[in-house]
Amino acid sequence: MALSALGALISLLLAACLPGFGGDFVYKDIEGYSEVVNAKKLYTGLNSGHFYMQDNSTGEITLEYLFKYRDDDKLAYFCMSSEKDTEVYEYHNGSEINRKNKGDARWQFIAQGSEDYYVYDRKNRHPYTDEGVISMNAYAVTDSKVEETDSGKRITFYYNCEEFKEAMSELGELKSFECSVWLDKNGYCYRLDQKGVFDKVGEESVSDYSMFIDKMNEIEGDIKRPEV
Repeated sequence: MALSALGALISLLLAACLPGFGGDFVYKDIEGYSEVVNAKKLYTGLNSGHFYMQDNSTGEITLEYLFKYRDDDKLAYFCMSSEKDTEVYEYHNGSEINRKNKGDARWQFIAQGSEDYYVYDRKNRHPYTDEGVISMNAYAVTDSKVEETDSGKRITFYYNCEEFKEAMSELGELKSFECSVWLDKNGYCYRLDQKGVFDKVGEESVSDYSMFIDKMNEIEGDIKRPEV
């Protein structure tokens, strides 16, 4: 199966939580590094939040995730992922999993005790509540810059494409890759942009996605299963 642009970028995004050799000491001289490390910690400290990923070439929302920890620290969430003509939904109230594909008449239920059942909490984290959501991939950074904005800061990382060529090879030869992390004045990340330029058989293509984070610690009441 061919690797999609969204799939490749999400793989890189989630890989950002993996530590590199030497830890912070090796990367401390990267401009903006410490601010993004702090933003990662702030994100994992959220009690609730929401993010969505947008394909900037089409405006399509390709991924949406809404979450909140219950009083017992079990995670409740709703997730939607979309690619081409397929949409997949998953709702977890902390006790039961509900799944559905676009066009299905009914939800599929997975109860506690079932072989396929799983549950997340603050220790056993869902990947979309972990640090990797805020991408940096410090081991591959070749340059960076920090810009002041009206809302806080924009930190842009530029990458050594050789580090990502294998992971993204089905999209073509990666010619450039950059990521911008937008922080508010309290250090929270509210936006992340990832842009890759590829050459495939002499034709240039661009993979351009943005992720927006909002509703941080602002969700009141339980997360309900939506009508989809």
